[in-house]
Amino acid sequence: MLNNIATTKIYDKFQTVIPIEVRRKYDIKGKDYFIEWNINEKGKIELEFVKKLNFEDMIGRYKAKKPINSLKLKEKIKKGEL
Repeated sequence: MLNNIATTKIYDKFQTVIPIEVRRKYDIKGKDYFIEWNINEKGKIELEFVKKLNFEDMIGRYKAKKPINSLKLKEKIKKGEL
């Protein structure tokens, strides 16, 4: 069952707007999110809002196979090397 909460227009260069109803419901603010476009097993398109992670968000979330110097890694990330 579909529950249409908003409709948007597709503009030149295939741009569109995320409706205010959706932004409020999913607490989407600023440019901190990606939209993942997926096709489910029935062939329907599904969107998922994924929050961008900064370095601090990643701390403790992942495990490395070998030891990592986190200070050197953080510097490389700041320099755009990774």
